[in-house]
Amino acid sequence: MRLDGVLLTCVGRQQKFHDRIRRSLRFIAGGLCFLLAGSCGFAEASARSLDVAEVGSDSVSLTEYFAVLEDPGLALTLADVQQPEIAARFKGDQTPAPALLYGYTRSAYWLRLHLRNASDQSLERLLQIDNALLVSVQLHQPTAAGAYQSLVTGNGLPFASRLYPNRTFVFPLTLPARSEQVIYLRFQSSSTLGIPAQLWRPQAFRTHERNDYIAQAWYFGMATAMLLFNLLLFAMLRDGTYLLLVSHIACSAVTFAALNGLGRQFLWPDASFWPEINHYIGLSVSVVSLCLFARSMLETRTRMPRMDRALMLLSAFFLLSVVGFIVAFDTVVRLALPLLAAANLVLIGVGVLGTIRRQRSAYFFLAACGMLFIGALVNNLKVVGVLPTNMLTINVMQIGSALMMILLAFALADRFNQLRREKEAAQRDALLAQKDALRAQHETLLAEQRVTEALRASERLLEGRVNERTAELSATVDRLKQTQAELVQAEKLASLGSLVAGVAHELNTPIGTALTTASTLEDDSLAFQRTLAGGGLKRSALEAFLQRSVDMGALLVRSCHRAAELITSFKRVAVDQTSEQQREFDLLDLVQDNLAALRPSFKNAKWTFAIDVPAGIICDGYPGPLGQVLTNLIQNAAVHAFTADARGGLTISAAQTGNMVDLIVSDNGKGMSAGTLSHVFEPFFTTRLGQGGSGLGLAICHNIVGGLLGGVLTATSELGVGTRFTVHFPIRAPQRQDTAGALN
Repeated sequence: MRLDGVLLTCVGRQQKFHDRIRRSLRFIAGGLCFLLAGSCGFAEASARSLDVAEVGSDSVSLTEYFAVLEDPGLALTLADVQQPEIAARFKGDQTPAPALLYGYTRSAYWLRLHLRNASDQSLERLLQIDNALLVSVQLHQPTAAGAYQSLVTGNGLPFASRLYPNRTFVFPLTLPARSEQVIYLRFQSSSTLGIPAQLWRPQAFRTHERNDYIAQAWYFGMATAMLLFNLLLFAMLRDGTYLLLVSHIACSAVTFAALNGLGRQFLWPDASFWPEINHYIGLSVSVVSLCLFARSMLETRTRMPRMDRALMLLSAFFLLSVVGFIVAFDTVVRLALPLLAAANLVLIGVGVLGTIRRQRSAYFFLAACGMLFIGALVNNLKVVGVLPTNMLTINVMQIGSALMMILLAFALADRFNQLRREKEAAQRDALLAQKDALRAQHETLLAEQRVTEALRASERLLEGRVNERTAELSATVDRLKQTQAELVQAEKLASLGSLVAGVAHELNTPIGTALTTASTLEDDSLAFQRTLAGGGLKRSALEAFLQRSVDMGALLVRSCHRAAELITSFKRVAVDQTSEQQREFDLLDLVQDNLAALRPSFKNAKWTFAIDVPAGIICDGYPGPLGQVLTNLIQNAAVHAFTADARGGLTISAAQTGNMVDLIVSDNGKGMSAGTLSHVFEPFFTTRLGQGGSGLGLAICHNIVGGLLGGVLTATSELGVGTRFTVHFPIRAPQRQDTAGALN
């Protein structure tokens, strides 16, 4: 987007040369009459007045009728500028032009306008200031009583502050018959200051206003259609280049909406700070999007590395300037304006260089940039008076922007078609190559067919031998499967037998105690019976007998309870391990039952057990296989982790995370080397070959966890530190299909 197009946007119309001559002659005559009559208090030779009744056209530019006073200190008021010493500083004789242009300035400017109505009837006129970016606009008009009424509005104030609802600043004026008025206007801008002022007949302005809004609607409708179209293409093709174009179109539309006042009228009517910088922010993001779009579409990273670096630097600056406009407006604006011109030159240079290198996309890109450049050039020529002011020249920047959007969309469409043609050409080449390959393959097949016929006799002979060998291998595999199943069952029975032996040994103590107590109680009862029969029963003997009976009864009950607990735990473990039925169970109960059945086997061990399993982890699965896994892991630790007299500890812990449970069996024993750990789950692998180790315990655990329980069994170990087995399985076991296969 051109810098001069932004700086000189929204200026007023220019009248034809012969109209200006007629107005000048009328002004001179009217001025002489006015001076002779002595009805005005201004004696400066530069003062000029406009008789609105004699204006023949629908509108007239007021530039040449203004007397101008600069207020760099922003301190002058209406009363101040009416003082004779300050009023004498107003400068008239302005050059006829569509607008007064003062560039980038922080000064306020006061304009004095002398209007006359020489007709016999009151006239209505509309004063239009066609620059929507003016931060502050004040109109001071005399009343019938001689005082001044003031109207304050501007882009820095809410839209409701405007007396006439229009995207520009429009002030209705009433000039009574045979009257004269001196109107004061004060303007202030946060950027470049341009004052295009026109005086309109009401009906003519309404016609102009309608056509103007139609033209604006045409542009924004075009921008909206292009935005939605390219957004749809991005959603379909997932090409980021379309998204960059969408960003450029959206930012351009926001920028023009801010420049021409439609944004203040319809989008942010009550905003305070944002309207002063929105066009700068929109312009900066638009430049960033266009630079990145050029990089993507023209592939500057590989085709034009130097231009690519320039585009990246410009993108970085304008991206940072978005924040800079908020925190340091004046400084960033002074930097942005020359860099904006540099960005235009770089973008056009990229298009020219791509065109020289015959990139198809560069033709469209250069033409698109050219449309915007031509629009900016025509707009500048209109501002300086070389070209007439009409609907075309007023909206030429937006026309150039719309044509740029269309050409860039055509560029992407052509790029897509070019890629599709290249893809189709590649597919054709691939098909031709495939046909050649098929032809060569056919010839090869013919040659191979002759060789095949010669080999068929040998194949038939080999086929018989292969069938015999296959049958032998199948029988061997069946035997191996049967042997494996038998080994698995034997391992399970051996584990259960170990539990039986341990439980039976543990039951000896409570049952023996109960038997001894019962025998003693029987002997005491017989002795008491004889004493009672002999008539020598004493109260002390009765009390002693009763006390011994109570003590032995309590001991007998405790022994029976202990035996019942052992039998119950063993029964649950034995039933679970032999039935493999799915049911709900508490993980803590399962661990305690299996550990109670195992404790007798390790009652003389120097190492200790510890349980860290929270209550309430309810699982729906197979407690038998899970108990078998836990038993094998504990027995594996007893055999491999601790020596005969070693001290240490084995901890069983668990934690639930969502629908998964981690059951951990860890010890602080000898640990394993990395080589041993890598083979620990392999069948028949053991470090105690010939010393009671079968090498099947951990392999069976691995198969049960991975198959029936639907989980994962992992192991970590370090020599001298210990070993940690983790059973990671779901709360609800997967649907059981083939238990035997899972265990095998």
